[in-house]
Amino acid sequence: MPQQTKGMEARLTIAIPTFNRAAKLRAQLDRLAPQLTPEVRCFVCDNASTDETRQVVEKYNSRGIAYTCAFYNGGAGRNMLRCFEECQTEWLWVLCDDDLVSAHAVSDALALVRDQPCDYIHTLPLLAQCDSEIVVSDVGRLLKHYNIGRLLWMSLGLYKMSSFRPLLWLYNDSISTWGPHLVMVLALLERQGGKVLLSPTGLISESNNLCRWSTLDFIVRFSHLPDYLVRPEHQKVMAEQIWLQCVTGALLAGLRETSGPVQIRKWQQIQRSVGRNLRAYHARPLWVYVARNWFRPGHRRPSLVLLQSAMVLAPLRWCPLPLFRPLLKILSPLLKALPDEFVSENLSATDKEYVSTY
Repeated sequence: MPQQTKGMEARLTIAIPTFNRAAKLRAQLDRLAPQLTPEVRCFVCDNASTDETRQVVEKYNSRGIAYTCAFYNGGAGRNMLRCFEECQTEWLWVLCDDDLVSAHAVSDALALVRDQPCDYIHTLPLLAQCDSEIVVSDVGRLLKHYNIGRLLWMSLGLYKMSSFRPLLWLYNDSISTWGPHLVMVLALLERQGGKVLLSPTGLISESNNLCRWSTLDFIVRFSHLPDYLVRPEHQKVMAEQIWLQCVTGALLAGLRETSGPVQIRKWQQIQRSVGRNLRAYHARPLWVYVARNWFRPGHRRPSLVLLQSAMVLAPLRWCPLPLFRPLLKILSPLLKALPDEFVSENLSATDKEYVSTY
């Protein structure tokens, strides 16, 4: 950890977890290093990289950026947990190496945490639109009025460590869900009576992250997240929002993983098992949402998008393996017709193009 400058108390730690992405890390540090002040500690948390990561960070030692390396690769979730464990300041910003910071991100982050009564601050990507701050102290309100995908975006959050240290065991316990940091935020509200600030401030200018990991693996793991909530009504809300906001996009993106019969069968099994998981928490299926909201002002468009997506996913669910790709090709115009905002929230443009070329 970097040494604290004399006469100035560090208020914020910026921890950057990384693994074998030296080029992306260099681009991140190029933007970040000139912004650092004595109020900020910064360290790179390396998950046992085998590339030039160490050499990249050494070039920034004079700027106060420290380096810590694990003895072995314990997985991305464990590496992010180390960021929490090694934080020694009041606030923590876990900044992914491929989420490039804005030109004034550090000063904006310091302004947010200074004399901040809330326990967690969730910022917005710069392209998102929000005009005012919102303080939330209820799980249901947070889940119903804020996009889960953005809540999962680790780099958008600022954590008050005095509030989150008692919850680190829960992070470790829920690490298999791929959303343990969100589990902690929900537990903060549900179990500790904490407060979340939804801020319109943008700290991230862009992301270099292209989805190369399995969205199928993600969604089957993430569908178990409601189990870490205590109250049944919160479990139900969480399950329904996962179904509405995450499952469709993950399954559509997962079509790029259906390269052969074994992969197609896996895709179909996951679609069915995720539905069973979420129904176990009494989540209502998508058609109920569409039926209830079709005539409500402002809900026709999202209902139509869900209906289009369901028209692609439902026939593929039980389709015989030899007919899967021909049927997907027939359904591809529905994929191409999905609006751009749905793609930006759920699919990359590459995913959309890929799964609609069968």
